[in-house]
Amino acid sequence: MAQQRVTADRAVHSDFLIHWTGKDIDAEDDFGWSEQDHRSKTSERATQRYLERLTNILRFGLWMIEDPTPTVLRLDAQQVVVPPTPQVCFTELKLSESRRHATRYGRLGIGVKRPFLFHRAGRPMLYYGFSNERNRDPFLQACASELADKRLLNYFKPMNEDERHLTYEYYAESEWRMLFFERLLLDRKVIDPRDSSNSAEYEYFQSLPPDQQRRLKYLVPLDGWLAMIIYPSLKTKNAVQWEEYARIREEIRRIKTANDHANRVEGLNGRGNWPIEVNLDACAHF
Repeated sequence: MAQQRVTADRAVHSDFLIHWTGKDIDAEDDFGWSEQDHRSKTSERATQRYLERLTNILRFGLWMIEDPTPTVLRLDAQQVVVPPTPQVCFTELKLSESRRHATRYGRLGIGVKRPFLFHRAGRPMLYYGFSNERNRDPFLQACASELADKRLLNYFKPMNEDERHLTYEYYAESEWRMLFFERLLLDRKVIDPRDSSNSAEYEYFQSLPPDQQRRLKYLVPLDGWLAMIIYPSLKTKNAVQWEEYARIREEIRRIKTANDHANRVEGLNGRGNWPIEVNLDACAHF
């Protein structure tokens, strides 16, 4: 008799990894939004900017950015410099924790299934205690000493911002990270927007202001593993579903009908499941 395969029905972790964006939009157009009301509301300008950003993410991909300041790991008597590396981050938080996270990183959430990162060398972060100012983690020390490619140390992160207040705020984020590797470029898993042979991405890059051009290093196109869109407000969600932003739905349809592995796994007849669409306030109930 064949052994039955049992699937756990009480997952400890969320099935969705969420990339958050829009901190800059909130700072310029809806500063202090989380303190003004228990609901997430967007101004007219913020709504339009969020819709434009969502359109660009669906059309061109997520941004890989690079912190220009190298991280310095302090390990007892030695210091190890971690080279800045283009990367894009996600969180594995339960949706009910979304508001707290969105307050820090922005209110637009793009959710993918885990294989999206597995196929792009992404992985959950390796946390060490407590802060970078004080740690004696033997695994971190061994990796810092022995890894030839120090870029891989970008997968390490302290649990805490400082050693005085053990709030474990970094550990609570349950972060996953995807780093840039040359083979991802060769496999078209990431796109170089500075390369004019990538005509659409190059045109998009050229349309950006200089400060954004400096930040953007690579684009990560979405595929059939796209599983969720969290809108900053009910107003933005309604604009997509009922009003003038039909182009967003056209981009979703293009992604979910592409003949890729993810859509073949996720859907019927090669068409992937339409992503879950929810506004930020509704996430509190999950």
